[in-house]
Amino acid sequence: MLFPIKKTVNMWGFTLIEMLVAISIIIILTLITVPIYQGSRKELALQRATGKLAQDLRSAQEMAMAAREITGSVRPRYGVEFDTGSPDSYVLFADDNNNGTRQPSDLVIETIVLEKGVTINQLSVGDPPVSRTKIWITFSPPDPTTEIRGPAITSIGRIQIIGGDKTKTIAVNNAGLIFIE
Repeated sequence: MLFPIKKTVNMWGFTLIEMLVAISIIIILTLITVPIYQGSRKELALQRATGKLAQDLRSAQEMAMAAREITGSVRPRYGVEFDTGSPDSYVLFADDNNNGTRQPSDLVIETIVLEKGVTINQLSVGDPPVSRTKIWITFSPPDPTTEIRGPAITSIGRIQIIGGDKTKTIAVNNAGLIFIE
């Protein structure tokens, strides 16, 4: 008998090649799913921002219906100001001078900042839509009466927001209906 051949036993049952193949598969699957995940995160942020914007419009409408008292007095009108000069935010305000727009003397209830990566892309009023840089949507008690200005009074206002490569449009008509197009 010459030299006996000893077989070595792999304790884990995997060879180096099997481990490299398994790791390669995991890396490939990760590289495929990460871009899909990033795209869905941006789309989800856009959906959340769209829902929040519509809800903030409804909040202004509800404040007008309830004739909400702020700082000791009932305000005549509540509204939301949109400005393409500030594409990452909009303002919820009490229209103290009752002119349908936000003036420096009006009470700012809240400035709402959109989620990161989501901006106001376009503002338009009327049908057919006419592009504007600023629009105001206000609600007066008790019904509430809805007024859309950009700068003249119009029948419908649209706020288009963009997140990633997707867009959503929130529309408000003069009957007070708020909907996502």
